[in-house]
Parts: sequence; structure tokens; C-alpha cells
Amino acid sequence: MTMEPPRRPTNPWTQFEEGVEAAIETEAKPASLGEGNDDMPVYMMLSRLTERGRDRVKDHPERILEVNHEVEQRGCEVVAQYALMGRYDFVTIIKAPSNEAMHRLAIELGARGTIETQTYPAIPTEDFIAAMKQPD
Repeated sequence: MTMEPPRRPTNPWTQFEEGVEAAIETEAKPASLGEGNDDMPVYMMLSRLTERGRDRVKDHPERILEVNHEVEQRGCEVVAQYALMGRYDFVTIIKAPSNEAMHRLAIELGARGTIETQTYPAIPTEDFIAAMKQPD
């Protein structure tokens, strides 16, 4: 009996990178992150669990998905989320209607005492290139 090696789960970032490579080859636009409102600004939230947060995730790891649902109930969209190893425990890509909405969300999540966050606006590379080409 021949056994096949175990298959590795598909990595969404690998799929995105393959889409970008295909787009470069065909001179098409790369796939966008998420299917939601493309007019909403994108943010990268790095989060670190507090001791209380580590206990909660250890006992109820599905709580992470519940929080993501709460984020979406506040008018934002969780585009992608990954667990990390290192200084931060998670990176979450979020679309929010405005800087103010993202600030409020970050404060509300941090006020629970389970995570500390750092949030950065993320500008699509094409928009960044266009801005850099603008005359002074």
C-alpha cells in the first residue's frame, strides 16, 4: 500500500503572491485584499495578548473569531488575520470607514484588557506610487 505524503494547508498569502506574479506577467492589476468596500481605508493592526488575553485564548481560542465578528458589527471588515511568532501575537488587516472609526475600534478592543495594539494605515502600493509622482 502506497501512502501519499500529507498535504500542507493552502496559504492565502501564497495564493495572493501567485496572483500578483500572474498579474505582473499579464500586466493586469493584482487581486485585491478582500471582497468588501474598496473605498474604505485599509489598516494593519499588530496585537499582543496580555496575560489575561493569553489565558482567554488558551481556554477559548474560538474567541478570536467572535471578536472578528464584533469588529464587523462596528462597520469594519476583517480582511485577513494571522497568528505570529515573535514580538506580536497577531496581525489583522482591517478595512474601516475612517481613521476615527479605526481609532475607536482600537481603543474599544484595548479597553478590554486582553490585548495591546499598534495600528498603521496601509496605502495600496499603486496609490503610493501615484502620490510619489505628484509634483511638489
